[in-house]
Amino acid sequence: MIITGDAVRLDLRPARVPTRALAASIDLLWITGLGYLWTRATEDLGASVAGISALALAGNLVISFGFPIAFETLSRGRTPGKWAMGVRTVRDDGGTIRFRHAATRWMAFWFVDFSVLTLGVLGLVVAGVHPQGKRIGDLLAGTMVVRVRSPRQPPPLPDPDPELAEWMARLELSGVGDDLLAAGRTVVRRSRELRAAPRQQLMDDLAQRISLRTSPPPPRWLSSEEFLTAVVVERRTRARDRAARLSSVPTAEQLPAGWR
Repeated sequence: MIITGDAVRLDLRPARVPTRALAASIDLLWITGLGYLWTRATEDLGASVAGISALALAGNLVISFGFPIAFETLSRGRTPGKWAMGVRTVRDDGGTIRFRHAATRWMAFWFVDFSVLTLGVLGLVVAGVHPQGKRIGDLLAGTMVVRVRSPRQPPPLPDPDPELAEWMARLELSGVGDDLLAAGRTVVRRSRELRAAPRQQLMDDLAQRISLRTSPPPPRWLSSEEFLTAVVVERRTRARDRAARLSSVPTAEQLPAGWR
């Protein structure tokens, strides 16, 4: 979970340093391979030694800088290594990176993070100590590398009190909109992640708004959290039962007499 400067919570999972190191290794392999092929191609041109050296240098600069920057820009934050490892570069606010972000990251990649002057390990050291695994290029560009595979499953809904089974079965939920149910479901699932004071205020407000749209009224001893839990669990149970009925194939005994 990442919290932006505007106090917005993003459900993004920063990539770990070993994953990023493997992705960078794959990128370096294809960059090195393309550079080798280009150098061999220039040697077969039959030009002078100075001409071959100039062509080889220009081509390797394009391959080392132009190709990865263009690839990451056009693919919205992914390179071959990131594709293979299931990660992506995004802005700090979770948005898609642009050319300037990719250019800043790759310039810093070669000149700072993995430069010969920094012994090629500065990027790994900075990423290892940063809480979001950022290297210097990410800090300069305002980006981060996040995982796009194996999304984190939301916390499970708690089980309601068994004594509420009869009341839950008689609940009329048709007046409760999807937005209120989604808000109640989110608060119930993340209740342990919220601070006590705002959590209780939010639950009381949602419980009051939902209770005005349901019947029969809840028992007097029921807390706001228990009420919200009962409502969202009952709604989920009914939705699953309805989906199961719609997807099931009726037997001959269940069909009307004229359809058997």
